[in-house]
Amino acid sequence: MRNPAVALAFLAALGYGFYNAIGHMQSDKPVAIPEASPGASPTAPRPIKENVVAYYTGDKAMQNAKTKGHSTLPRFHALIKAGTPGTYTVKFPLTQNGATEHIWMQLVGFSDGHFVGLLADEPVNGNQYKMGDRMTVAEADVEDWMIRDGGEVYGGYTVRQAFADMPKEQAEKYGITFRD
Repeated sequence: MRNPAVALAFLAALGYGFYNAIGHMQSDKPVAIPEASPGASPTAPRPIKENVVAYYTGDKAMQNAKTKGHSTLPRFHALIKAGTPGTYTVKFPLTQNGATEHIWMQLVGFSDGHFVGLLADEPVNGNQYKMGDRMTVAEADVEDWMIRDGGEVYGGYTVRQAFADMPKEQAEKYGITFRD
């Protein structure tokens, strides 16, 4: 049964192509959110597939991570201006079929307060969009940002939170070092 109080947060796209999409979902319906594990809080994060985790919309830690991601956009712009090497991505809410997921986009440009880029993962709430689609997102709608160069990541505050919510050994397998 789908919990309408759950939104999707994506771990995927620690850079475009970091993961291969795990099969394109052909459905035009939102993904079903699984029930909480036995003994877990009904608002606990729930894995959808390897690189997709559903979070309760009221999850304070994830909301704080999104707030930090958005509030540190000036740092992102400074790192871009400085020519920091790596893959540049931003995270934003994408709504289709009445459901919102939070997805990463690899940047190809920025102009007049808008980021332009390519979707860095397959959306799970329908088939209106697909990985690689060109999108334009207003800076005001950006929830997080990352610059990934190998195993080093600047930003990625929602990814940091998702890693904190998973078993330590699972998070360690990604070999990511976060920088500010």
